[in-house]
Amino acid sequence: VCSSDLSYQRIVGMGQVAVPLILTRLAEEGDEPDHWFWALKAITGADPVPDDARGDVVRMAHAWMEWGRANGYTHGADHDAR
Repeated sequence: VCSSDLSYQRIVGMGQVAVPLILTRLAEEGDEPDHWFWALKAITGADPVPDDARGDVVRMAHAWMEWGRANGYTHGADHDAR
């Protein structure tokens, strides 16, 4: 996923309604998540990824999925591998 890609920008333009969809996608992608982090940060204004997880896309995805559960965007277990 590239932040300059028109489809990606359209998803960001969907706003809050896209957040659960993106988080579900991250969970489904498991050990190879796409780079949705910029979109999530742009939409929500949040950045739940700890400094020591930056660059580790699996841990970054996990941080966002945890954030999504804590903020009512998703429910249940995710499918990531730590």
